[in-house]
Amino acid sequence: MPIDWFTVIAQAINFLILLWLLKRFLYRPIIDGLDARESKIAGVLADADNKKKQALELQNQYEKSLNSIEQQGTKIVASAKKEAELTAKNILDEARQSADILLKKRLAAMQQEISQSRQDVLQESMREVYALCRKVLGDLADNELESMLFEKLIQRLNTLEENQSSELKHALVNSGNRVLVRSVFSLSNVQLSRLQHCLQDKFVTDKQQTIEVTQSLVPQLITGVELTLNGWKISWSAQNYLTELQQQVEAALDLSPSNNNTDEHAESAN
Repeated sequence: MPIDWFTVIAQAINFLILLWLLKRFLYRPIIDGLDARESKIAGVLADADNKKKQALELQNQYEKSLNSIEQQGTKIVASAKKEAELTAKNILDEARQSADILLKKRLAAMQQEISQSRQDVLQESMREVYALCRKVLGDLADNELESMLFEKLIQRLNTLEENQSSELKHALVNSGNRVLVRSVFSLSNVQLSRLQHCLQDKFVTDKQQTIEVTQSLVPQLITGVELTLNGWKISWSAQNYLTELQQQVEAALDLSPSNNNTDEHAESAN
Protein backbone atom coordinates (compact mmCIF):
# COMPACT_ATOMS: atom_id res chain seq x y z
CA MET A 1 0.00 0.00 0.00
CA PRO A 2 1.33 3.30 -1.06
CA ILE A 3 2.23 5.85 1.73
CA ASP A 4 0.35 9.14 1.72
CA TRP A 5 3.12 11.42 2.65
CA PHE A 6 0.87 14.38 2.90
CA THR A 7 -1.23 12.69 5.49
CA VAL A 8 1.84 11.56 7.41
CA ILE A 9 3.29 15.01 7.40
CA ALA A 10 -0.07 16.54 8.35
CA GLN A 11 -0.46 14.13 11.27
CA ALA A 12 3.12 14.81 12.36
CA ILE A 13 2.41 18.51 12.27
CA ASN A 14 -0.82 17.97 14.21
CA PHE A 15 1.09 15.88 16.78
CA LEU A 16 3.71 18.55 17.20
CA ILE A 17 1.03 21.18 17.54
CA LEU A 18 -0.71 18.99 20.06
CA LEU A 19 2.53 18.59 22.02
CA TRP A 20 3.11 22.32 21.99
CA LEU A 21 -0.44 22.98 23.11
CA LEU A 22 -0.16 20.40 25.86
CA LYS A 23 3.10 21.83 26.95
CA ARG A 24 1.89 25.37 26.79
CA PHE A 25 -1.46 24.99 28.45
CA LEU A 26 -1.30 21.74 30.40
CA TYR A 27 2.24 20.64 31.32
CA ARG A 28 3.64 24.12 32.01
CA PRO A 29 1.20 24.95 34.88
CA ILE A 30 1.75 21.53 36.29
CA ILE A 31 5.51 21.85 35.97
CA ASP A 32 5.42 25.39 37.38
CA GLY A 33 3.27 24.18 40.24
CA LEU A 34 5.65 21.32 40.85
CA ASP A 35 8.64 23.70 40.67
CA ALA A 36 6.96 26.12 43.04
CA ARG A 37 6.10 23.32 45.41
CA GLU A 38 9.63 21.96 45.13
CA SER A 39 11.00 25.43 45.83
CA LYS A 40 8.68 25.78 48.80
CA ILE A 41 9.70 22.37 50.08
CA ALA A 42 13.36 23.28 49.52
CA GLY A 43 12.80 26.54 51.42
CA VAL A 44 11.08 24.68 54.21
CA LEU A 45 13.92 22.16 54.29
CA ALA A 46 16.49 24.95 54.21
CA ASP A 47 14.66 26.76 56.99
CA ALA A 48 14.51 23.50 58.91
CA ASP A 49 18.26 23.04 58.34
CA ASN A 50 18.89 26.58 59.55
CA LYS A 51 16.74 26.06 62.58
CA LYS A 52 18.47 22.74 63.16
CA LYS A 53 21.86 24.47 62.89
CA GLN A 54 20.65 27.23 65.22
CA ALA A 55 19.34 24.59 67.58
CA LEU A 56 22.66 22.76 67.44
CA GLU A 57 24.53 26.02 68.03
CA LEU A 58 22.26 26.80 70.96
CA GLN A 59 22.76 23.30 72.24
CA ASN A 60 26.51 23.67 71.91
CA GLN A 61 26.40 27.04 73.59
CA TYR A 62 24.22 25.59 76.33
CA GLU A 63 26.55 22.64 76.76
CA LYS A 64 29.57 24.98 76.83
CA SER A 65 27.82 27.21 79.34
CA LEU A 66 26.85 24.19 81.38
CA ASN A 67 30.41 22.85 81.26
CA SER A 68 31.75 26.28 82.17
CA ILE A 69 29.29 26.54 85.06
CA GLU A 70 30.21 23.03 86.19
CA GLN A 71 33.92 23.87 85.99
CA GLN A 72 33.41 27.13 87.86
CA GLY A 73 31.29 25.30 90.40
CA THR A 74 33.99 22.65 90.76
CA LYS A 75 36.63 25.37 91.16
CA ILE A 76 34.50 27.23 93.69
CA VAL A 77 33.88 24.04 95.67
CA ALA A 78 37.57 23.11 95.49
CA SER A 79 38.60 26.64 96.49
CA ALA A 80 36.09 26.69 99.33
CA LYS A 81 37.26 23.25 100.46
CA LYS A 82 40.91 24.31 100.30
CA GLU A 83 40.15 27.55 102.13
CA ALA A 84 38.18 25.66 104.75
CA GLU A 85 41.04 23.16 105.17
CA LEU A 86 43.54 26.03 105.43
CA THR A 87 41.35 27.83 107.94
CA ALA A 88 40.94 24.64 109.96
CA LYS A 89 44.71 24.06 109.80
CA ASN A 90 45.39 27.63 110.95
CA ILE A 91 42.92 27.26 113.79
CA LEU A 92 44.51 23.97 114.82
CA ASP A 93 48.01 25.46 114.56
CA GLU A 94 47.01 28.48 116.64
CA ALA A 95 45.32 26.23 119.19
CA ARG A 96 48.39 23.96 119.26
CA GLN A 97 50.72 26.95 119.65
CA SER A 98 48.55 28.40 122.40
CA ALA A 99 48.51 25.05 124.13
CA ASP A 100 52.29 24.74 123.78
CA ILE A 101 52.79 28.26 125.16
CA LEU A 102 50.48 27.56 128.08
CA LEU A 103 52.19 24.23 128.69
CA LYS A 104 55.66 25.83 128.62
CA LYS A 105 54.51 28.60 130.95
CA ARG A 106 52.98 26.06 133.28
CA LEU A 107 56.12 23.90 133.20
CA ALA A 108 58.29 26.97 133.81
CA ALA A 109 56.06 27.99 136.72
CA MET A 110 56.19 24.47 138.13
CA GLN A 111 59.98 24.35 137.75
CA GLN A 112 60.26 27.73 139.43
CA GLU A 113 57.98 26.58 142.23
CA ILE A 114 59.99 23.37 142.60
CA SER A 115 63.27 25.31 142.54
CA GLN A 116 61.93 27.83 145.06
CA SER A 117 60.63 25.05 147.28
CA ARG A 118 63.98 23.26 147.00
CA GLN A 119 65.83 26.43 147.94
CA ASP A 120 63.47 27.08 150.84
CA VAL A 121 63.93 23.54 152.14
CA LEU A 122 67.71 23.69 151.72
CA GLN A 123 67.95 27.09 153.36
CA GLU A 124 65.78 26.02 156.24
CA SER A 125 67.77 22.79 156.60
CA MET A 126 71.04 24.70 156.60
CA ARG A 127 69.74 27.16 159.16
CA GLU A 128 68.80 24.26 161.39
CA VAL A 129 72.20 22.62 160.88
CA TYR A 130 74.10 25.84 161.53
CA ALA A 131 71.98 26.62 164.57
CA LEU A 132 72.63 23.13 165.89
CA CYS A 133 76.38 23.50 165.23
CA ARG A 134 76.43 26.83 167.03
CA LYS A 135 74.59 25.31 169.98
CA VAL A 136 76.92 22.30 170.09
CA LEU A 137 80.03 24.47 169.91
CA GLY A 138 78.62 26.78 172.56
CA ASP A 139 77.86 23.84 174.83
CA LEU A 140 81.34 22.38 174.31
CA ALA A 141 83.13 25.63 175.13
CA ASP A 142 84.99 25.60 178.47
CA ASN A 143 87.78 27.53 180.14
CA GLU A 144 90.49 25.44 178.53
CA LEU A 145 89.08 26.00 175.07
CA GLU A 146 88.63 29.70 175.70
CA SER A 147 92.24 29.96 176.83
CA MET A 148 93.35 28.18 173.68
CA LEU A 149 91.34 30.63 171.59
CA PHE A 150 92.95 33.58 173.33
CA GLU A 151 96.38 32.05 172.75
CA LYS A 152 95.45 31.60 169.14
CA LEU A 153 94.66 35.31 168.89
CA ILE A 154 98.02 36.23 170.49
CA GLN A 155 99.75 33.85 168.07
CA ARG A 156 98.09 35.48 165.09
CA LEU A 157 99.12 38.93 166.29
CA ASN A 158 102.70 37.74 166.57
CA THR A 159 102.70 36.19 163.11
CA LEU A 160 101.05 38.96 161.11
CA GLU A 161 102.53 39.63 157.72
CA GLU A 162 104.25 42.92 157.07
CA ASN A 163 101.34 44.57 155.29
CA GLN A 164 98.88 43.40 157.95
CA SER A 165 101.17 44.68 160.65
CA SER A 166 101.32 48.09 158.91
CA GLU A 167 97.56 48.20 158.70
CA LEU A 168 97.22 47.42 162.38
CA LYS A 169 99.74 50.15 163.29
CA HIS A 170 97.84 52.64 161.16
CA ALA A 171 94.52 51.58 162.74
CA LEU A 172 95.99 52.02 166.23
CA VAL A 173 97.06 55.56 165.42
CA ASN A 174 93.62 56.43 163.98
CA SER A 175 91.79 54.88 166.94
CA GLY A 176 93.87 56.77 169.53
CA ASN A 177 95.35 53.45 170.67
CA ARG A 178 91.98 52.28 171.87
CA VAL A 179 91.27 48.61 171.23
CA LEU A 180 88.04 46.69 171.71
CA VAL A 181 88.16 42.96 172.42
CA ARG A 182 84.94 41.16 171.63
CA SER A 183 84.48 37.61 172.88
CA VAL A 184 81.87 35.15 173.97
CA PHE A 185 83.70 34.62 177.25
CA SER A 186 85.12 37.11 179.74
CA LEU A 187 88.89 37.63 179.50
CA SER A 188 90.85 37.67 182.71
CA ASN A 189 92.96 40.63 183.72
CA VAL A 190 96.06 38.60 182.97
CA GLN A 191 94.84 37.91 179.46
CA LEU A 192 93.95 41.55 178.91
CA SER A 193 97.37 42.56 180.17
CA ARG A 194 99.09 40.11 177.84
CA LEU A 195 97.13 41.44 174.95
CA GLN A 196 97.97 45.00 175.84
CA HIS A 197 101.68 44.23 176.13
CA CYS A 198 101.63 42.35 172.83
CA LEU A 199 100.11 45.28 171.01
CA GLN A 200 102.28 47.76 172.84
CA ASP A 201 105.51 45.96 172.02
CA LYS A 202 104.86 45.06 168.38
CA PHE A 203 102.64 47.76 166.94
CA VAL A 204 103.21 51.01 168.85
CA THR A 205 106.18 53.01 167.64
CA ASP A 206 105.96 55.75 170.24
CA LYS A 207 106.53 53.82 173.43
CA GLN A 208 105.24 56.78 175.44
CA GLN A 209 101.76 56.01 174.20
CA THR A 210 99.72 53.39 176.00
CA ILE A 211 97.25 50.95 174.52
CA GLU A 212 93.81 51.07 176.12
CA VAL A 213 92.08 47.69 175.94
CA THR A 214 88.41 47.24 176.70
CA GLN A 215 86.35 44.11 176.29
CA SER A 216 82.79 43.35 175.24
CA LEU A 217 80.91 40.06 175.54
CA VAL A 218 79.31 38.91 172.28
CA PRO A 219 77.49 35.54 172.54
CA GLN A 220 77.08 35.36 168.76
CA LEU A 221 80.82 34.75 168.31
CA ILE A 222 80.52 31.19 169.71
CA THR A 223 83.77 30.14 171.28
CA GLY A 224 85.71 32.98 169.67
CA VAL A 225 87.48 36.25 170.26
CA GLU A 226 88.13 39.21 167.99
CA LEU A 227 90.10 42.40 168.15
CA THR A 228 88.61 45.53 166.58
CA LEU A 229 89.86 49.08 166.28
CA ASN A 230 88.76 51.82 163.94
CA GLY A 231 87.27 49.48 161.37
CA TRP A 232 90.16 47.04 161.44
CA LYS A 233 89.59 43.60 162.91
CA ILE A 234 91.39 40.36 163.61
CA SER A 235 89.70 37.37 165.14
CA TRP A 236 89.50 33.67 165.61
CA SER A 237 86.06 32.20 166.15
CA ALA A 238 84.16 29.04 165.36
CA GLN A 239 81.51 31.40 164.03
CA ASN A 240 83.90 32.43 161.28
CA TYR A 241 84.30 28.85 160.11
CA LEU A 242 80.56 28.25 160.25
CA THR A 243 79.88 31.40 158.26
CA GLU A 244 82.50 30.49 155.68
CA LEU A 245 81.09 26.95 155.43
CA GLN A 246 77.56 28.36 155.05
CA GLN A 247 78.64 30.71 152.25
CA GLN A 248 80.45 27.91 150.43
CA VAL A 249 77.45 25.57 150.68
CA GLU A 250 75.03 28.27 149.52
CA ALA A 251 77.31 29.19 146.61
CA ALA A 252 77.56 25.53 145.61
CA LEU A 253 73.76 25.17 145.78
CA ASP A 254 73.25 28.52 144.00
CA LEU A 255 71.11 29.96 146.75
CA SER A 256 70.23 33.60 146.95
CA PRO A 257 72.64 35.56 149.12
CA SER A 258 69.77 37.79 150.23
CA ASN A 259 68.11 34.85 151.96
CA ASN A 260 71.08 33.41 153.76
CA ASN A 261 71.72 33.83 157.41
CA THR A 262 75.27 35.10 157.31
CA ASP A 263 76.35 36.44 160.65
CA GLU A 264 77.00 40.15 160.50
CA HIS A 265 79.88 39.64 162.90
CA ALA A 266 81.79 37.42 160.47
CA GLU A 267 85.46 38.05 160.24
CA SER A 268 86.31 40.70 157.68
CA ALA A 269 89.96 41.01 158.39
CA ASN A 270 92.96 38.74 158.17
